[in-house]
Amino acid sequence: MNVLETEPAYDREIRAQRHVRIRRAKQFLRPLPRKATLHRWPILKRFADTARKRPYLWSFRTREVSISLYLGFVIAFLPIVGIQFILAFAAAWTLRANLPVIMGTQLVTNLATMWAIYPALNIFGKQILDLLGFGNTESSFGQVAVSTVVGGVSAGIAIALIFDVVYRIAFSRAKKSQINLKRILKK
Repeated sequence: MNVLETEPAYDREIRAQRHVRIRRAKQFLRPLPRKATLHRWPILKRFADTARKRPYLWSFRTREVSISLYLGFVIAFLPIVGIQFILAFAAAWTLRANLPVIMGTQLVTNLATMWAIYPALNIFGKQILDLLGFGNTESSFGQVAVSTVVGGVSAGIAIALIFDVVYRIAFSRAKKSQINLKRILKK
């Protein structure tokens, strides 16, 4: 018995829309590390064998993705250019987070965008510190560093919260619209 013959047109349309969304997600995630392409990344290839043995690094369940979003955006907005990927990989490994998502969040601050993002985070951090009543420090470098870190952590948590809510809504909708093949085949 052919599944498509017993399946109503509405269910076929939902299934087609789901496949389109999956294809779009795969195209978006293509440049990120996956189990199959882990050996191509310069630093990650040293850990490829052990990373392939840990399924939580590749899981898109809500828990793993949420941890990845929060950690990833906070690490991305910290002024630690050059070691973000290493730190994100270590965080994903130790805290059982999704590796492609946490690596994808690191791409927010690259050489082209960091010149605009870090000064904005510095201003945002200064406003937060002034709001909390912390005055200026003795050195201007210390003030810039502290305000950039505070702004980076605050902005990272805020942006991760937005992405987490959007992911949870999309995940719950996708979970509700799954097609029950057993029910279809019984008919």
